[in-house]
Amino acid sequence: MTYPRGALFLLSLLAAACGRAPDARQYELVGQILAVRPDTSELVIKHEDIKGFMPGMTMPFKVRDAALLNGRQPGELVTATLVVEEVNAYLSTVTVTGSAPLADAAPAPAPAILQDGAAVADAELVDQNGDPRPLSSFRGHRVALTFIYTRCPLPEFCPLMDRHFAALQQQIKSDPALADVRLVTVTFDPEFDTPAVLKAHATRRRADPAIWSFLTGTPAAVAAFAEQFGIYTEKSPESPVDITHNLRTAVIDADGRLVKVHTGNSWTPAELVADLTATAPPAR
Repeated sequence: MTYPRGALFLLSLLAAACGRAPDARQYELVGQILAVRPDTSELVIKHEDIKGFMPGMTMPFKVRDAALLNGRQPGELVTATLVVEEVNAYLSTVTVTGSAPLADAAPAPAPAILQDGAAVADAELVDQNGDPRPLSSFRGHRVALTFIYTRCPLPEFCPLMDRHFAALQQQIKSDPALADVRLVTVTFDPEFDTPAVLKAHATRRRADPAIWSFLTGTPAAVAAFAEQFGIYTEKSPESPVDITHNLRTAVIDADGRLVKVHTGNSWTPAELVADLTATAPPAR
């Protein structure tokens, strides 16, 4: 079967769900290339069942080394090594074994994800007090923005994002050069993370509302806002607490334009401070 959400769906299958903590693994992937996407370092492959991991389907796969795309053509039959880490998945080898006519139409293009310098689209979000808080309300401030859900049980996923932002909050308070910076955490579980839930969560995290805001909204508004940053989510049908998701943390300038996005959980508060420092506030 084919999933038109493309790269976002791939990550939703391969990244760690917050209800479990898989180690890095390797799998053999056998299939046919349907499309080559150099701009996103992806091969769209219709693959057979991956034993012990996932059924056969069609989806885009990231390559760790862009050179693996050199010379690749739709129709080629390949055997590849799929590496699955905690919050990343990619092909580390791609070997051509033959070719065959393409039976299916070309897959739909991947959803557009914001590029550095692009204006961030607004959304009807509300804060932990239930007050309207669209991203545009932060204009004039440099913004560090991340995504979590409050029931996430794994300490190295959403709770780590909270700990990093708590460290950033302390640095903002102690460094006058960062006085205009604001921290924004958006939930991707709006059905559970209501303003009241977020307010209690913010209190537990000792978030200063003058600096750090927690936002939610309707599921449609949150999904549309998050998608532009490359966020995906997949809820387990067995347990609503078990949400498979990726991690993306963005730096946005005072004019509401994307400066940089950090993928995964390996970034540090010091790195984000460096990104924010490099983003000069508007002249007064």
